[in-house]
Amino acid sequence: MGFNSAAYLKDQVRKQYHDAPTSSVEVENLGERFPVRASLTEEMMRTIVKSDVDALQKYVKSGKINYEDIATVFFNRVLDYASYHAVISLNGDVIEEARQCIYSDTNDPLYGLPVLLKDNIATKTLPTTAGAAILKDYYPKEDADIVRSLKEKGALILGKVNLSEWANFMSTDSANGYSAVGGQTRHPEGEFDVGGSSSGSAVAVRLKLCPVAMGTETAGSIIYPASQNGVAGLKPTWGIVSQSGIIPLAKAHDTAGPMAQTVRDCFYGLRAITDVSCDIDTYTSKVTDYRFGFLADEHIKSTYRDDDEAILRKFKHILKDNGVDYTDVMIDEAAYEVDIMDVLTYQFKEGVKTFFKNDITPRTLLDVYQFNEQDLKNHAPHGQDLIKQSIDTSLKEELITKQVMNHQSITKKALDQAFEEVDILVTLSNYATTLYASSGYPALTLPGFKRSTGEPVGVTFISPANKDSELLHVGTRIEALIK
Repeated sequence: MGFNSAAYLKDQVRKQYHDAPTSSVEVENLGERFPVRASLTEEMMRTIVKSDVDALQKYVKSGKINYEDIATVFFNRVLDYASYHAVISLNGDVIEEARQCIYSDTNDPLYGLPVLLKDNIATKTLPTTAGAAILKDYYPKEDADIVRSLKEKGALILGKVNLSEWANFMSTDSANGYSAVGGQTRHPEGEFDVGGSSSGSAVAVRLKLCPVAMGTETAGSIIYPASQNGVAGLKPTWGIVSQSGIIPLAKAHDTAGPMAQTVRDCFYGLRAITDVSCDIDTYTSKVTDYRFGFLADEHIKSTYRDDDEAILRKFKHILKDNGVDYTDVMIDEAAYEVDIMDVLTYQFKEGVKTFFKNDITPRTLLDVYQFNEQDLKNHAPHGQDLIKQSIDTSLKEELITKQVMNHQSITKKALDQAFEEVDILVTLSNYATTLYASSGYPALTLPGFKRSTGEPVGVTFISPANKDSELLHVGTRIEALIK
C-alpha cells in the first residue's frame, strides 16, 4: 500500500534513512560465500547478473556456463549487497540443487534459475516470518502452492526477501520496507521511498540479486515498490494464483505476482505460479492495434507529484510518434470512494487465525500483539495500531461479504464502462490502486522514467480481468518503445 502526499513521502524518507530503528531480532548473517568455478571469468559473472531468463538459458545451452555458476553468482551477490536489507534468508543448499540441473529444450524457462520469495510465502525449509519477531523461527509444515509449482518447474528457491512487516498492515506509522526480522530495506538509487509491502522483492530485482522475484499484493504492494525501484511488476487477476500457504492480509484482495527486469520475465514468473493457461507468444497484434486510455480524473490528478504531468506528456509523445492511439478517460468518482479498511481489518484477523490454527504459536493476532508489547523497541518500534484495530473489530462475515461484493460491483462497473472506449487504461505508479485492487483486475507497471530527482516512476497499465497474457503482450511492445 502506498500514499503520495508530500508530507507522507517526506516522513517515509526520514523513517527509512535517518531514524531507522535497529532490532535485536534482526538477521545479521545470511551465510558464507561459495567459491566460483576457476574458469568462470569476471566478465562472464557480470554477464550472468545482467542477463534475462532467455539469455541465461541460452548461455547454459551453449556450454559457456552451467546452473551451478548462475546460482553461485547470485548467492554471492546477495551477500555483497546485504547492506540494502533486501534479503532475509538464503537457501544454503541452492548450489547443490543447481549442480543437479541438466539443460533440456523442453524445460520451463525458469528451470535451474534462482528465484527469491517474499517472506510471507511459506517455505518448509526456510523460515517464513512476514518480518515479525514472533515468527523468526517459524517453519511451515508445507510449501505454499506457488512454491510447489515453482519447484515442479525446476526453479530454485534462492531465499526469502524482506517486506513491510505483516504486508504493511501493522501500523499507520510504519516505514515501508521495515520489519523486525529484516531491518530496513533501502532504495538502490538514493534516499527515496522504497515502497511496500513487497519492498525486498523490488530491490532484489533492481540490484540484480535474482532474475525473478515473487511479491504479494493486497492493494498496491507489488505495483508501488516495482514502480519506485524501476522494475517491472505484475499484479495478476485476482484468483488465478493460489493463496494457499501465503500468510494472508485480506483474502478478497490477496495475490502473489512476479517482479523482474523485463515484462517477458514477469510472464515466465506468472506462468510458473498459476494453473491458468497463459502465453504471450500466441498474440500477433501490434501495439498500434490497441487504444490506450489515460486516467484523467481529478482524483488521479490530485495525487500527482512533481514531474508526473511531464512524464505522462513524454509517454504520450512516445505513443504518438509510434502511431499509437490514445485518449483521456474519466472514471466514475464512486469507484475511487470505495473504502476497504473494514475488509482488511476483518479478513486480516480471521485470515491469521485460520493460517496458524494448527500451530502452537501464534494462534491469533492477539498472540502477536501481546508478544510485541513485551518489547516494543525491538518487536514493534513503529507501533502496532493496525494489529490492535484488527483484533478489536466486531464486524461479521456476512457484512464483510456484502462489502466485498459491493466494492467489486462499483469498481468493475466503472472500469468496464471505460473499457467500452479503450483497451488498456494508463496511469503512473499506484495511483489507481483502489480500482484494480477492489475489482480484481490485473495491473502491470513498467520502468523507464525518472523524476528530476532521479527517483524512478513506473507507467502502470490496467486491463479487464483474465487478460493477463494479453496485458503482458502489450507490455512487451510498450517496453520496446520506452527503451
